[in-house]
Amino acid sequence: MRRDRLSRATRALGAAVGGGLLILGVAELITHLDEPLSLFFWLPALWGGGALVLVGVFRATARAWLPVVLVILGAFLGILASAWTVLMPVLALTLVVLTIVRASRQALVPADTNA
Repeated sequence: MRRDRLSRATRALGAAVGGGLLILGVAELITHLDEPLSLFFWLPALWGGGALVLVGVFRATARAWLPVVLVILGAFLGILASAWTVLMPVLALTLVVLTIVRASRQALVPADTNA
């Protein structure tokens, strides 16, 4: 997979996973208003995981390892809270693999010093 396609695929999957976790968080908030104690788990796990995934995928940093760590942490939080969906954990694990592959390929490509 070329670098452009890999980056586009990672960004698209990251948007789907991050947005999906945020939407699941809103759904849990709406459905669990009568049980506010359960929201202490659902909201930080879903919204925190979604935010970490989105920041890790879309926030460009000088450090190559930081986006990978953010995506892994966000995916872990999201998987904990969305394991019952079956599809979201599979997508999150796929995103982690794509992020690691993208980071390793970017580390192998030397920076263009002529630009």
